[in-house]
Amino acid sequence: MGTPVKLYVYDLSCGLTKLLSPSLLGKEVEGLWHTAIIVYEKEYFFGSDGIKSCPVGGTTLGQPHEIINLGETFVPYALFNEYLQGLKESSFTGTSYNLLNHNCNNFTDEVAQFLCGVRIPKHILNLPEIIRETPVGSTLLQGVERLLTGPDITGRRNSREDSPEFLQLNSAIEEIRIKNA
Repeated sequence: MGTPVKLYVYDLSCGLTKLLSPSLLGKEVEGLWHTAIIVYEKEYFFGSDGIKSCPVGGTTLGQPHEIINLGETFVPYALFNEYLQGLKESSFTGTSYNLLNHNCNNFTDEVAQFLCGVRIPKHILNLPEIIRETPVGSTLLQGVERLLTGPDITGRRNSREDSPEFLQLNSAIEEIRIKNA
């Protein structure tokens, strides 16, 4: 039996996008999506600080708007940690974050493909394009990007960076826990 993989979908606008988008954009957009991968009892996400993790539900974003079951993974926890470390050092560094072109949704899409061989829903992944296609969408997205590059919106209850030794020990513990489950 594999390990469940879920996608937590948060609406950063807390419902305002759905309410205001018809008058501002000329079409209804359901939300301003932030996504996180839930696997191995942790929540993994990407933002201007790079790839981060916290206990499930440990961000300041409250309850997810939607929880999507992506399937199961048979990727060992240690291999997943190595994969994440590689992403942290290459394509998903904090400086590579861009709200429109390289964001949390791109991260969760890539991780979902690695873990389960599936992609996240297109309406989430293509949200910037959907908004950009509207008459005022491009201007609106630029303003939102400036707003979101300020304070860390995904503040964690535990913001300390994990040491390599901790990751190695935690990986060994998780593998034993999974084998004995």
